[in-house]
Amino acid sequence: MGQRSSKVQITDNDRAILQLKRSKDEIHKFTRKTDQLITAERAKLKQMIKENPEKYKKDVKVRFLLKRIHYQDHLLQQAMEQLINLENLVSTLEFKLVEIQFIKGLERGNEILTKLNKEFKNVDELMDNVQEQISYQNEIDDVLAHSVVGVDNFEAELDKELEQLDREINPQPVVHMPSTDKLPELKSEPVGIPEDSSKLENDRANVEEPIIAE
Repeated sequence: MGQRSSKVQITDNDRAILQLKRSKDEIHKFTRKTDQLITAERAKLKQMIKENPEKYKKDVKVRFLLKRIHYQDHLLQQAMEQLINLENLVSTLEFKLVEIQFIKGLERGNEILTKLNKEFKNVDELMDNVQEQISYQNEIDDVLAHSVVGVDNFEAELDKELEQLDREINPQPVVHMPSTDKLPELKSEPVGIPEDSSKLENDRANVEEPIIAE
């Protein structure tokens, strides 16, 4: 009788590793897509500033787009941090002890991916739907207010960033000073060199020396 082949036992850790790989693939896919989205939206933002150089800082759509770009950056960072956290949990020897944490981590990762997926909705569509835009705007404001360390007034920081973009897009004209090529040359007068001080002292002494009568 032939020996029965032993059935490979799939452990919870094996399943976790498989789930982790799927999450990693999804995150990498969304990272590439979001990077492309941010690049495209930055180009759109610069174009909007160029078309409205006088009032771009008060343009609701301009400010909304810049905040959205920062929000997308934040989501990408969160996704990568979550991926690192899951990898650390899987590498734990006693996986049973952290299995619940791992499951919650996967759920959190899926939430982030869902938010990233929404970012591919055209910004013009969001602006047209006022109610949806307000809800989305509030979410962005709340995230940025709590995620940017060392910044008390995020709106003021946006103004600075917009001004910097404006300087890059619309550089100030260089002020050219008048040329001095055709100006007449001034004649330099030679400066008299004083006589030797010791000679002057001797001459003064000879003049002032009293004449003694014989």
